[in-house]
Amino acid sequence: MVSTVVAVMQFAKERVRVRMTVSKNRQMVGDPRYANTVLTELTVTNIGHRPVTIRTFGTVPLYPNKIGLVAAETNPTLPCEISEGQYIVSFWPQAELDFSTIDYWAAWDSRGRVYRLQEASRLKHLHSVLQRRRAFKKRKHEG
Repeated sequence: MVSTVVAVMQFAKERVRVRMTVSKNRQMVGDPRYANTVLTELTVTNIGHRPVTIRTFGTVPLYPNKIGLVAAETNPTLPCEISEGQYIVSFWPQAELDFSTIDYWAAWDSRGRVYRLQEASRLKHLHSVLQRRRAFKKRKHEG
């Protein structure tokens, strides 16, 4: 019994774990490209013990918006393998972002797994999912 518990704990500890953080209202000092610009900082950090290759990250919109955003400038450039404690960061001009249309922030790894950070409220997210399903079923029956 004890060995089973230890094995389960070790399995849970050894899996890939990624944390996304979004920091709003940032200003960068010392870089003329971002002078007098309010930024949003996106960070993808590997908090697990196993390395993970991040292919891309960005936003997934609320329905009926159809355009998600993808991080084009990252440090280091994508795709990138990050080991325990390493991170990838991207800065986006905040004036170009409409946070009311973002459902969640997402990062995709090389195995197709999605790591999410919710931006919209749970109610808005649920409403968006139900609308998207209803529209998909409607299109499926028409076509």
